[in-house]
Amino acid sequence: MPNDIILNILLRLPVKSLLRFKCVCKSWRSLIEDPQFIKHHYDMSKSDVNRHKIFLTGGICDNMDNYFYSIDAPLQYDSVVSVLETPIPGINTLSRVSFISSSSNGIILIVFPYDLIILWNPATGESRKIPSPIPKRKKLERRQFPAIYGFGYVSSIDDYKIVRVGGKDNSHGHFEIELFSTKSNAWKLLGKFPPNSFYFEGGIVTINGIVYMIEMADLSRNINRSTILSFCLENEQFQDVLFPDQIQKFQDPILYVLGENLCLTRIHDLARGEFEVWHMIEDGSMNNIWSKILTIPSMHCGRCLRPVSLMKINGYIMLLKHKGDFEVYNSNGEQIEIVEVPGLESSLFFNCIVPYVESLFSPKRKRI
Repeated sequence: MPNDIILNILLRLPVKSLLRFKCVCKSWRSLIEDPQFIKHHYDMSKSDVNRHKIFLTGGICDNMDNYFYSIDAPLQYDSVVSVLETPIPGINTLSRVSFISSSSNGIILIVFPYDLIILWNPATGESRKIPSPIPKRKKLERRQFPAIYGFGYVSSIDDYKIVRVGGKDNSHGHFEIELFSTKSNAWKLLGKFPPNSFYFEGGIVTINGIVYMIEMADLSRNINRSTILSFCLENEQFQDVLFPDQIQKFQDPILYVLGENLCLTRIHDLARGEFEVWHMIEDGSMNNIWSKILTIPSMHCGRCLRPVSLMKINGYIMLLKHKGDFEVYNSNGEQIEIVEVPGLESSLFFNCIVPYVESLFSPKRKRI
């Protein structure tokens, strides 16, 4: 069979099959491990909604074990559920997962208590333990607010970076900003920033090497305007991104990624519980354009629903949580449906949900 036909076939196969086919012969192994093949395969997977996945982690209320799942997106009754091995043997006995980033090239950043940081490709099972950013003497210091992490790939220098916004010692202190490079395998302190920040909430996402987070207002100190902060992993600089004027008075803002766009959900009417979804389009200037793309009517939101994921598959699909259950809103039918997926334990409480695309990228290599 001609090589170009073999290449065309392999590019269309899922990661699990490609891992098996590496054993067929040396030439296939060499092809599947080639960086250009890995990138081409990932790009094709991103463009095919049938290859999109949802990563979930959770636990049972009466113990501290972690459970990891990969589920076909969007969440449906017939979604295939895969139970994943823990990224490092025995890690599930330590404590509950405290933070999970949005994925980058199919790699997910997972943080356990005491800054145990793991880069993990759930499709291949490869993982990499990241050295702690905090000296041992500081680990026992009490922080008022937990640290948050951003993670992404910088294509211009072929490097994955992790930014850590450390918790404050008190409400009048500064946040420490630290940055990790997979190339250098080391952290560096960027400084203390920003002096007027109160705390960060509403998720943290990465799009094209830019990390976005919401800096919440501190009304007790006359700081009454919350802001979206962006951090460029390439030039290592912060920049403000203002909310659109229409939603300066918001409730519970949460950031998401939809395609290559930054999205924001908020409760439009607190009494009625009506959700709105806005997305931002960069126009090449400092003034980004925001537009509303979705409203979930209040008749669906009387059950304290919390948006946890947003994707576009045959219309806008929003995954929401109501207590321990999942509910799916489809903009085509304009209705919310409770989804029970066979293979997911009903007793599990899911605390982290991340959309991702399976890939062959390895978190172990300094140069990926």
